[in-house]
Amino acid sequence: MMRTPILLASSLLLASSSLRAEPQGMTEFLQRKYGFFVHYVWGGEQKGAMSVDRAGKQAESFDAFADAFDVDRFADDLESWGVEYVIFTAWHYNINPLFPSETMKRWGLEKHRCKRDLIREVITACTAKGIRVMLYTHPRDGHDLGPEDQIKTGWGGPNGVDPQWENFDRKKWNDFTCELYEELITRYGNDIIGIFSDEGSAAGDSFRVVDYPRLRRTVKSLQPDLMMEQNWYGTTYSLDVGCKEYAFWGEFASHDGNAWPAWRMPVATMFAPSWYATRPAGQTVTVYKAEDMFRYTVLQAGANHEGGGVQWAAGNYAGGGWETGIEETMDRVAALIQPIAPSIKKVHASNSWPTTQGTKIPDLRWGGVATRSIDDKIEYLHILTPPADGSKSLTLPAPADGKRFSKAVLLKSRQAVDLKQDAQELRLELPASQAWDPLDTVIALQVAADSPPQNLALWKAFRGSSFPDPGPSGASAYAFAAVDGDTSTRWSSRPTGATEGNEAVPTDDQPSCQIDLGLPAKLTRIEVLGSVGPDVVLSLSASPDFKKAKRVASSKATPPPSLVIHRATYGTGDQVADLTDFARKSISNGILNLKAGNELTTTDPAPGKLKELRVEFSLDGKDSLKVVPEGGSLDLGGAVWALDLPARTSARFVRLERSRSGPPLCVAELRVFGTFE
Repeated sequence: MMRTPILLASSLLLASSSLRAEPQGMTEFLQRKYGFFVHYVWGGEQKGAMSVDRAGKQAESFDAFADAFDVDRFADDLESWGVEYVIFTAWHYNINPLFPSETMKRWGLEKHRCKRDLIREVITACTAKGIRVMLYTHPRDGHDLGPEDQIKTGWGGPNGVDPQWENFDRKKWNDFTCELYEELITRYGNDIIGIFSDEGSAAGDSFRVVDYPRLRRTVKSLQPDLMMEQNWYGTTYSLDVGCKEYAFWGEFASHDGNAWPAWRMPVATMFAPSWYATRPAGQTVTVYKAEDMFRYTVLQAGANHEGGGVQWAAGNYAGGGWETGIEETMDRVAALIQPIAPSIKKVHASNSWPTTQGTKIPDLRWGGVATRSIDDKIEYLHILTPPADGSKSLTLPAPADGKRFSKAVLLKSRQAVDLKQDAQELRLELPASQAWDPLDTVIALQVAADSPPQNLALWKAFRGSSFPDPGPSGASAYAFAAVDGDTSTRWSSRPTGATEGNEAVPTDDQPSCQIDLGLPAKLTRIEVLGSVGPDVVLSLSASPDFKKAKRVASSKATPPPSLVIHRATYGTGDQVADLTDFARKSISNGILNLKAGNELTTTDPAPGKLKELRVEFSLDGKDSLKVVPEGGSLDLGGAVWALDLPARTSARFVRLERSRSGPPLCVAELRVFGTFE
């Protein structure tokens, strides 16, 4: 097995910024595209799910199971595979935390405690090797408990995935789970980048069991910058980001990597029989080719704006090691990634050539995807499908964000690539001595010094002081609604007087929100689109605590725009749906933001045809018409609070904060223009 540390290529052009950002969980997660997902599970008395040893046997006791874990070998293996982060089990089946939990003791669940603090040891060993840790948790796993434990925790009785509703004590169950989460974050929150919270119901209805707003407050009150991730079945509730989960189903039922689609959210997929070790050594268990896994890692890095990239999943044995085929497959993936690691690790998906969610490798317009360094100084082009005619030339459309480039080189050989760019396209020509790599040719483009300032806030770590009680939603709203480039989505603070059930929730009459750009930057302009209102202070800071913040401006009271919708339709030709009433009801404080798509209607008015959203309206007494193509955004009446900043303005963190009690703060888009230092 390969165990030599992976050395990243470095040069003045190819290396990203050497500045090390201080630990910020959400920011670090957004920059990572290559992860590993490991379940190490003790089933306890129920014995329904347990990680086995190399002989296929289960441990005799919880303590014996915890003691059998080989932390050093585990960390060595992950290091040899070059992964950027690992998701590791804090507790799963039968709720057996892999640390000496005082919560379990207080609730009378003594048999669910182990003596070894395995979580701390895993965090320490992995962090020492530069591998960040997220902890997997399950907030609704009471169905695995024994009858006595179900009564103690409020679950109320055995019944499939859901509790027996007539006996279920929702408040007691959430008292128990939130106390366990509080203990977990108090113990480890300073040393991890996030929490994975299992949905637990393919119906996407876990809100019936879990008080998600309370769960979020519990975690974020202790560590506000932890990323909260969840496997996605149509909703993220109050968590930050969804995770598309595969276990040889859907598109990943195919063993052909060309069938696997990219997602804006992270993707977790098994490539072994289960998320945890289930089979004795000797039988090869992997079904995907390492080359396909490598190419999908690249594809996902180019589409994944919400961080995490891909999380390849397999479980390790009690006693150390992996089921047959796992090490060999991951060794091969690591060997393919190593020469081009700077273009996959610690990068963001490109804004110059964005890859649409759902894209598969055969669908790529110019045969590739793009990523960008976190300091935005290098754009990486991954050519996954070379020109079919054997040409050494490649033509791309002009970058969507207007970037200009001064130099191009092959990442592996560092040989120069001929570069020509104009307003319509970018043309590249390989040197005569080079050929396209059949798996992935990576070309690094250096951003020109005179390239226009970019919106550095796009898809960066955003958090607010509160949020409205969530309903089912397919979007990852809370982390990205204000920085996703889509004005039809927004972050809003919680209105005063909100309740959950019959209980009032904490008021937020002086709301705030802030963004971490990821690195210090020279800023030129800030724009805020949304319902800001008066007395909102805009501040800049070099640190997240804003102790030495610079106050830039304060908003003034302005009357809301007068917006009247006369007629709104969606469709094409005479195949249209009337959206007039819907559009009128969607106006908020004189502002209307809609995304032109089939979600606006109950049925597609023109199946298979390109549609448009047409709105006839009056704004402050002036009649007008706006037409938005399918997939575009409609923005009417949204006042922009725009500030041009003095020269030499520098900051990493930007905050909006209402200085006195007032209405909710609503931000459709927070745009911060500039260049990284």
